[in-house]
Amino acid sequence: MSASGPRRIAIVCPTLLNNDAVGSATLNMVRDLSEDPDNRVTLLCRNSDQHDIEVTHVRSLPDLLLTDAFLQADVVIYVFAIFSELFDAMLLGNGRARQIVRFHNVTPKAFVDTADHAIIDRSIAQIQNFAAADELWADSQENQQELIRQGLDPGRIRVMDLAVQPPTVSALSHKARNRIELIYVGRFVQSKGVHELLRALAMVRERTIVPFHARLLGNTRHATPEYMQALDGLMSDLDLHDLVEMGGTVSDEALAQAYGRAHVFVTASRHEGFCVPVIEGLAAGCVPVSYPNSNLRYIASGLGRLARGDTPEALAEALTAVIENLYDSADAGDGQGLELDRGPMTVAQFDQAARTYVGTFTREAAAHRMQDRLAVLSVLHTLPATTEA
Repeated sequence: MSASGPRRIAIVCPTLLNNDAVGSATLNMVRDLSEDPDNRVTLLCRNSDQHDIEVTHVRSLPDLLLTDAFLQADVVIYVFAIFSELFDAMLLGNGRARQIVRFHNVTPKAFVDTADHAIIDRSIAQIQNFAAADELWADSQENQQELIRQGLDPGRIRVMDLAVQPPTVSALSHKARNRIELIYVGRFVQSKGVHELLRALAMVRERTIVPFHARLLGNTRHATPEYMQALDGLMSDLDLHDLVEMGGTVSDEALAQAYGRAHVFVTASRHEGFCVPVIEGLAAGCVPVSYPNSNLRYIASGLGRLARGDTPEALAEALTAVIENLYDSADAGDGQGLELDRGPMTVAQFDQAARTYVGTFTREAAAHRMQDRLAVLSVLHTLPATTEA
């Protein structure tokens, strides 16, 4: 807190989009910090969709540096997911504020179109600006490790899990399991591996007699027409139209209903800095099944099944095992153990473990983490500098 009143916090988020993980995380951060009467929060954006939070628009780096909310801030939080000239502001700061970077990671070049390679290179290079910040808030273990790989001081990096507001809360034990329902939620882009997921689902059909159905939902805003056409062609080639429903973007109510019916959350994503849908799925009573890469290695905390490798064949193997396990347990009741990465457990034990784990991602828990760190940084900021004899 400043000596003259509330702590003034400027949050710099160059692009703020609805139905986007970074956008949702930023809006949650603004709301949660604003609920503390000791904070006065201003959101600074270059581009933003319409939402219920006031935004101060800045046109350029010079505009940001001359904006009153930036100049008067006690704390500046930069929301970093991709290159923006606005992030060069941290090299100068405002001469007084504690500077924090909320790091959402950068998708590797290997998983994006060639046309996007230049912006990925600029994004990775800009991470070196973080050396000017006082503290780095990594969303996850994966993002923490990426910052260390980039040569940044581990002592200034803190894992600060995002807040997740699940569309619905349910339990696996409350769901009939005479047909196993699968759900994918995410963007329809190549790095999310939707095409590989379709191939894996075709393989599962050949490996099991257990009836199952998959719904693929999520944000198609950044999907190219070419990729969507390729997915539709693959659906036809693999004869999946009766087995897979590719719904794209749906309403919040429809998404909640889809999670509520599903038994398994599945993804063939090649890179995740966090992966909110895994937490949403666990909250809804879904067993996560995924590739074993990036933060997917950690985000389910062993309450799902990781494939043996990043291939459709390996994903199909893991998915088949979970589908058959769930279907078998429908006959045996909760006494039949689920075989998960954490170890065997009953359906009831899974529900309890998932409920406890998901509780660490509430907005209240995330707000406490942020407030604790801001309090520590404020104390450090007021300590007298030490001098050598």
